[in-house]
Amino acid sequence: MRNSQVKILSAGDTSSQTGSSYFTGQLVSASFAPVFGDVTAAGTLKIQCSNDVPVGAPQSFIPTNWSDIPNATSTIVAGVGPAIVIPNMCFGWIRAVYTRASGGSSTVVVNMNQLGC
Repeated sequence: MRNSQVKILSAGDTSSQTGSSYFTGQLVSASFAPVFGDVTAAGTLKIQCSNDVPVGAPQSFIPTNWSDIPNATSTIVAGVGPAIVIPNMCFGWIRAVYTRASGGSSTVVVNMNQLGC
């Protein structure tokens, strides 16, 4: 098993943001921690999945059909939100989506800790 960390979203928190697709490969589980650069941000962070069938190499394929993963939403209040844990990563791709409700004057970063084969 391997354990590593990656950023799956890094953007401004003054508007809604959608991260790039991330190929899950042989991931087993993952946790996601939102980090905001200020305490005025409010909204929601959710992790979405895609199981589009790739054309060509999976790592370079860009999926187009996305679904919300159940129980993978974090409500952001005052620039803080609870971590999201997904114990079974049986998806082809994932991405983070931050939907701004109010506030924000800095950045949003979503760090993913992944456990895989």
